[in-house]
Amino acid sequence: MREEYRLLLPAVAVLALLVAVPTFYLFYTSFLNWFLRDPEGPTFGGLNNYIRLIQSGDFRISLVVTLIFSAASVSISLLIGLGLALLFSEKLRGRNIMRTLLVMPIVLPPVVVGFTWKFILSSEVGIIGAYFMRLIGLGDISLLGDPTLALASVIMADIWGKMPLPFLIFLAGIAAIPPIYYESAMIDGASRWHTFKSITLPHLHKPLIVALILRTIDAFNSFDVIFVMTKGGPGMATHTLPMLGWKVGFYYFDIGMASAIGVLLLLLVIAVSMPLVRRISR
Repeated sequence: MREEYRLLLPAVAVLALLVAVPTFYLFYTSFLNWFLRDPEGPTFGGLNNYIRLIQSGDFRISLVVTLIFSAASVSISLLIGLGLALLFSEKLRGRNIMRTLLVMPIVLPPVVVGFTWKFILSSEVGIIGAYFMRLIGLGDISLLGDPTLALASVIMADIWGKMPLPFLIFLAGIAAIPPIYYESAMIDGASRWHTFKSITLPHLHKPLIVALILRTIDAFNSFDVIFVMTKGGPGMATHTLPMLGWKVGFYYFDIGMASAIGVLLLLLVIAVSMPLVRRISR
């Protein structure tokens, strides 16, 4: 065995223990009829959990909500992160202070982010939900009580908490572009748009894909912010697949069904992420 492979063995073993074993157990339990309240214990059910899940209306609604939530949160956070990275890569007064302030939300636990935005959007005491909404004559509308506004609210909270990650990735990518390219473009009289399109954007190709992969995985698995702010409500307006898995597992004690939800969510994330991983590895 080559020396470098021998040195990698401890890390691979730890990774297998922490990732592969729980993943295998997740797949295994997804084929069981396992209700914690059932005195007979788990029994093998084959594809029964998957069939029940696909036929479930709650699953279809949660899948749609997950796709909407993830698409909106990822795309908007990437656009805002890119715009702010372009802005604060310029030599502006106080840019280091502004960079620090913009990155601060990333160090906050998602639970804290959820409680913060729940308080801000509260229709009773929140700065936005109570004061601002009454100021514009919409005091009778609850931002977390209306189905459409509740989904928009949790998306906004998720963007605020996770946007610093793509911002930092894009900022590092812009800093790695040789300045001579911009100097040449300036001499040639290129506009800002042409400079961005011809120099900045091509050099941000791989950072963009990395940010897209990380934010996609994170958005599909988002749970804390939604749980704290709405618990999946009102109705099923913010009921994503992780929320459905929590509800099935800890409310109905159906471990087999909850595991099947976890497997389908894992496969969905892999299906979305793998083309991006292949593209960045070319």
